[in-house]
Amino acid sequence: MLLSRFNVIMRICGVNWCARNGWTHTKFPRRGRLKLTLLYMFGLCFSISQTVEEMLTQVVGESITFSKKQGASLLYNGGTIAVVVKGNMDSSYIDSFKDRIQWDQQTGQFTIRELKTSDSGIYVVDGKGGVKTTYQLTVYDPVSRPMLTTLFNGSCSVECSVMNDRDVTLSWYSGEKILNQTSSPELSIKLSLPLEVDKQDRTSYRCEAANPVTKENVTFHVPTSCPETGPGPYKERGYWSLMAVMCVLIASVVIGIAVCQKKGRTGHSQGWTSRYIRTRSA
Repeated sequence: MLLSRFNVIMRICGVNWCARNGWTHTKFPRRGRLKLTLLYMFGLCFSISQTVEEMLTQVVGESITFSKKQGASLLYNGGTIAVVVKGNMDSSYIDSFKDRIQWDQQTGQFTIRELKTSDSGIYVVDGKGGVKTTYQLTVYDPVSRPMLTTLFNGSCSVECSVMNDRDVTLSWYSGEKILNQTSSPELSIKLSLPLEVDKQDRTSYRCEAANPVTKENVTFHVPTSCPETGPGPYKERGYWSLMAVMCVLIASVVIGIAVCQKKGRTGHSQGWTSRYIRTRSA
């Protein structure tokens, strides 16, 4: 309302009005010029204060609504992409936005559907009375699911990795506590983060890949992923007990075979001797 009054006053006190009424630059009262200057500065500062910048983030494929003000037009990186005239919206200015912009007649708000990463940029909603609202929109791809690689080298260690992308972080958690974290501005690399596990550790850890709009987790269960890291003395005792049983079984089999072979040879020798004696007697 104040801005409209300012515009009215400026039009009333315009050069043409002043000229028609005999007011020239030299004849315009000094006090009047001062008031006019102050009023102009007030209106300028008031209009600048109406420009609000808001940071927005969204994931690819979703929608975003510029909800601060009712808009008469929508600009993207300085170029017009939609204009509302007499309650009808025209979004044919840029082909990439043509079928994806909606305008709500009741709320006067613009919505962009089926977002792409290329939609990231500066948006300006030009509302009634010349009030403009500026938005910084960043559209992200969904983060990839991290992968685990277990390494056995006397102890048990695991490496978590994920393909890097914009603003991606990779973290190891124990419960809600962050143990380690990494990120990189180089988008063409793979992020990797190792974790060394104690031999007696029987807990679980969580590796999380995240960006500002999505996150993916994978859990590392120490008891199932590193079974050889269990209690050592009990494991060795079981091993040697099994070896002793196997040795006893093998020895029993060998002795049994030897006894059988010996009995067989003894029986065969006695049979041959009996046949020899009967032949001599005849």
